[in-house]
Amino acid sequence: MPEIPENTPLFDQSIQTENIAFDPVDLIACDNCGRKNPPTRFDCIYCANELAVEAEDAASIRHFLRKLEIWESGFNVIIREKSGTIDIPKIAQLLSMAVDDLMLILDTGSSLPLARLENEKEASLIQTGLGQLGLKCSLVSDADLAANKPPVRISGIEFFDDSLAFIDFNTGSLSEGAAEDLVLLVSGVITASRIDTLETKRRRANAKLIDESATASDESILDIFSRKDANGFRVHLAGFDFSCLGEDKGLLAAENMQRLAIVLGERAPNALLVDDYKVVRQALGIVWEVESRKDSLGLQRSAFTGVKFGSVASTSNLNQFTKYSRLQWNLLNR
Repeated sequence: MPEIPENTPLFDQSIQTENIAFDPVDLIACDNCGRKNPPTRFDCIYCANELAVEAEDAASIRHFLRKLEIWESGFNVIIREKSGTIDIPKIAQLLSMAVDDLMLILDTGSSLPLARLENEKEASLIQTGLGQLGLKCSLVSDADLAANKPPVRISGIEFFDDSLAFIDFNTGSLSEGAAEDLVLLVSGVITASRIDTLETKRRRANAKLIDESATASDESILDIFSRKDANGFRVHLAGFDFSCLGEDKGLLAAENMQRLAIVLGERAPNALLVDDYKVVRQALGIVWEVESRKDSLGLQRSAFTGVKFGSVASTSNLNQFTKYSRLQWNLLNR
């Protein structure tokens, strides 16, 4: 093997066809620590302080988005329209999202969240950047969606000539309004699962599973919104009196839920029916995850079995559907 001269460089610069480094004049100085940062960052790489990013550079910023907890309040970037030509790789890079996930959202053709952020300024910058890349978006805050305050549950509906009244499930009080003021119906399904486990553990031994049970349920649901009421009313299969359907009432509750949406649409000509939740829920879960939790049932001591402890793992898409339902009302009123 021939010897390499001592002064031979280890890297042949002629191989590099372009300069991949940022020009020093393009670097952004942090107002907090004074250090220089790449022009593709929103916050300082050294102290995490927000950088002075220009709006015209919004599409080139790469955001490292933290997954917000369900209970946190944030700001959602919602896709509204897309132009004929959009740069998928650049959009995915802007959102720090996998291309497959981005395509799953875009292919639905629905107004779904592309990102959820804790910082309104960063959310607005992403909105601007996506606009430059061909996606028109809106910002909707979690406060506007108010998933922690579900619609008023109703036990029945009374129809009149030009109006209708909703019967409160808990109080029995009536809320009457003009049929023409009813503007939105959102149908969906609430899926819940629960796994109960019981384990035992002796001293110096690993935990041993002694019992486990799993349950799952699906329930059709319908949210009803009037023109000026963002809170809305909610119909659950259980506890709702479908006698308001008259001769249209069927034997199966699931069928009656569909018929109720049809009858409401006939009585309220201004009402828009949104019934694609089942279709978009997978794409919706990329940004708005289904709620999951694990709770302890405490310890029990026994002289024969040692220490027993139980836990419950549960999931529910109720929070997700409520946000999706309220999102439809917010977009309708923009």
